[in-house]
Amino acid sequence: MNVPPEVFTRVDAGDLTPFVRNVFEKAGMISADAQTMADLLVLTDLRGVFSHGTRQVPSYVNLLKNQQVNSRPEIRIVQEGPTTAVVDGNGGLGHFPSLLAAKLATEKAKSLGLGAATTRNHNHFGSAGKYSRIPTESGCVGFATSSHIFPIDPSVHPITAVGGGSPISFAFPNGSEPAVVIDMASSFVGVNEETVKRFPSAIFKALGMGAACAGLAKFMAGVADLHQGSEEIYPASNQGALILAIDIERFIPIDVFKRDMDEFVRLSRSLKPLPGYERSDLPGNLEWEREREWLEIGIPVSPEHQASLEAVARDLGVSPPFAKRLQRVI
Repeated sequence: MNVPPEVFTRVDAGDLTPFVRNVFEKAGMISADAQTMADLLVLTDLRGVFSHGTRQVPSYVNLLKNQQVNSRPEIRIVQEGPTTAVVDGNGGLGHFPSLLAAKLATEKAKSLGLGAATTRNHNHFGSAGKYSRIPTESGCVGFATSSHIFPIDPSVHPITAVGGGSPISFAFPNGSEPAVVIDMASSFVGVNEETVKRFPSAIFKALGMGAACAGLAKFMAGVADLHQGSEEIYPASNQGALILAIDIERFIPIDVFKRDMDEFVRLSRSLKPLPGYERSDLPGNLEWEREREWLEIGIPVSPEHQASLEAVARDLGVSPPFAKRLQRVI
């Protein structure tokens, strides 16, 4: 899903951003929140993580229009300590409380070495890498994960359903080389009799990671407790997150860390690639390159992606950013 499309239209980020902002404003968001959503989703597209970028706009708009999530949430810090915080999303999309949580975790890490914040009472927060990268801007290691509540039927769902495909992301500060950012789901392969036989270790590892995500971002974040008998929350505000920051300077000088990370990246990229691939890269390297390249030449938007955004534009009376673009083929 996050491989660049073979057939696409190049769209400037500078054209796509105001379009997305206008869409969210039409869907009921205040201007500042609509701008935040546009900035975050277009940035995700620039990194090539299409599954969690502006492809999500139609589903988010549908949730807003149907009042499944709060279009104008008031984000609150409901609990705070020297190194910790709990952020309530007031039934809105998860990007807003998670963004605040990442900033709080970073501030606390820079003050005391470690910082962590949980979020609750919100919907989807998008790609986890957006939040794990925030601490790296201040010389910290970043970690982000999310989990959610959904109905599980023991007669239908396999054991792997307990993890729900939760995302996990680690991010590390870099010097001049591409940043190392692990941004992935906790599930690797579809579960059926054949895959269990062929990839048992992958499936059991995914089960373990999914359970860890649930412990950190569902139960510790208070998502499960919040949904116990409550009738005052928005129906789709079923998610939570944990964001952690670690100040590297508390362990080693940041310039030494960045030097060693750069050497590590250069070494890794000099090694033989995996069979079937033309180059060697660590996680996050391609996203680092794409963000810089596509900011200059435009984001490749597939015909299906374009059609979904045009449908939202027609529905809300917003002009789409594709009219003067030519379709290209790789």
